[in-house]
Amino acid sequence: MVRKPLFKPSDLNLRVNFTTTQSVESPVNGSITKKQVTLFTKYGAFKTRTLTQNYNVVGTSLQDTLVIGVKHDERINKTLGITIKGVNYQILDISPDDSNNYIAFDILTVKKVTK
Repeated sequence: MVRKPLFKPSDLNLRVNFTTTQSVESPVNGSITKKQVTLFTKYGAFKTRTLTQNYNVVGTSLQDTLVIGVKHDERINKTLGITIKGVNYQILDISPDDSNNYIAFDILTVKKVTK
């Protein structure tokens, strides 16, 4: 039985940069600073929640989160951050698609990083 994919290729219009923070030595004075480094980039799309799903997350820690779908990649984990259109997000949850389908998507629940 052929399952309909979650997204069409034309839906994947967001450039999602997967990042990590690394300590780098400043060439000017030798001090150590933390810098965000992009490890890899994938295309993704926002996934809208249904009205019932929105009601279920009100009042929980997932209230101010977004859901993003990207093509399946085993490198994606919760220690990575993501950047979309210059905005940094933290990965709260990953729902990987480990099926044997030729098109598989990972669903990421992310929250905007505020400083």
